[in-house]
Amino acid sequence: MDRINFDAEFVQSIVEGRKVTTVRKGIKSYPVGKVVELTVNYKPFARAKVTKVVVKRVKELTDEDAVKDGFESREQLIRALKKIYGDVNENDFVTVVHFEVLETY
Repeated sequence: MDRINFDAEFVQSIVEGRKVTTVRKGIKSYPVGKVVELTVNYKPFARAKVTKVVVKRVKELTDEDAVKDGFESREQLIRALKKIYGDVNENDFVTVVHFEVLETY
């Protein structure tokens, strides 16, 4: 089963349904409809179905994207991306993966 790995700080908001997307740097392939394991430190904590995948540039990210990703604003989301990936600029591509949690462990 394919996996999407998260930092531990995001697990609670995923389980509670406040984080329903993940923004990944670069153009990534996540087939819509695919069931994946959500992991932290590569240990599964949930199963989810990929419901939508959108590729856009960082400069196209919106406050709505940030809220779905568990943040309060676009600026907060971009700060988190820079913390995770290091250098992130406005023209970089990101993949926004929308998911629906099917079960938690």
